[in-house]
Amino acid sequence: MVVIDVTRAYEDLLSREEEITAAVRTSVCLLGDDHPVLADAVARLLHSDRSKASVSRLLPFPVLGALGGDPDRALPLAVASRIWWTGAEVFDDLADGQYNAASTGLSTAQASIASAACLALVPLTVLDQYALPPHLRSSWGRECVDSSLHAAEGQLADVSAESGFPSWATVMRTYAGKSGAPYARDAVMAAQLAGAGEELLRGWRAFGRLFGVVRQLANDRAAESAETDEDLINGTPTLLLAHAAESAAGTAEWDTLTSLRVRARHDPAARVAFGEWLNTPDVSVTYNQRIRSVHRHMCLLLEKLAPPSEDRDLIRWMLEASAKASRLGATEDTA
Repeated sequence: MVVIDVTRAYEDLLSREEEITAAVRTSVCLLGDDHPVLADAVARLLHSDRSKASVSRLLPFPVLGALGGDPDRALPLAVASRIWWTGAEVFDDLADGQYNAASTGLSTAQASIASAACLALVPLTVLDQYALPPHLRSSWGRECVDSSLHAAEGQLADVSAESGFPSWATVMRTYAGKSGAPYARDAVMAAQLAGAGEELLRGWRAFGRLFGVVRQLANDRAAESAETDEDLINGTPTLLLAHAAESAAGTAEWDTLTSLRVRARHDPAARVAFGEWLNTPDVSVTYNQRIRSVHRHMCLLLEKLAPPSEDRDLIRWMLEASAKASRLGATEDTA
């Protein structure tokens, strides 16, 4: 097996953090010229957002580089994307009842308004601050709106799920919306900067959606323990749950699974037992096989989307790290 060293590309990507932070700060300050209260609220949310350190959310830079473009030109995308993701993180915390007002200095009502603006309006305003060609301004506007609509659709499906067990296909659609759409947006917008044609854009959209699915799967594994797992507490329909349900259908374990899922909402001991059941070899081995299948498909797709380069290798590394963190028994990667 050939080991590809992406250390230099990874460090180059991390070195952009200071530039991105400064550009975000400038954009929010410009927003404050006409909307000072909103700009202050957005700045507070951005400051408290711990997820901004995620390397995977800097995807536009290596996508543009992999297609032969100058990665520096992806800065406006990174700025708009960071603001959108901050809105998404806060909105998710609000929906889960996990929002911490003390960390931002904003009330729940204030955070709700500011996060909604980050998801819908502020990124568009930020992109308008840059001297973009008319065709990009128009297409990027559509991408921002469409991705937010798909993410909202996926998030609604997530929180509106019925008490029964979801199918793998249903949860895949939900993940592809709530987590895949924003990654697809960033990949497509970066590819448009490189002058990609429609067929290539469709490929990057498909890759971005699946990349978001894998990132969501890695996030599903991020709970410190089953006892504190928010997905088990909230009854969230995850791909692991869908796989476990399909595996147990028609067996004596079905009643056990059903009972544990109901009790896990309120009983820490039941959550621990449920978590142990979800990690049994009968479930975990076949679940990991499905994750590996998605991973292999994405690797093949990436090879078709861009020629060999350091930037393509970096995207491949992001994918490898995310897929590893997605599997049961694996440890979350720093990506």
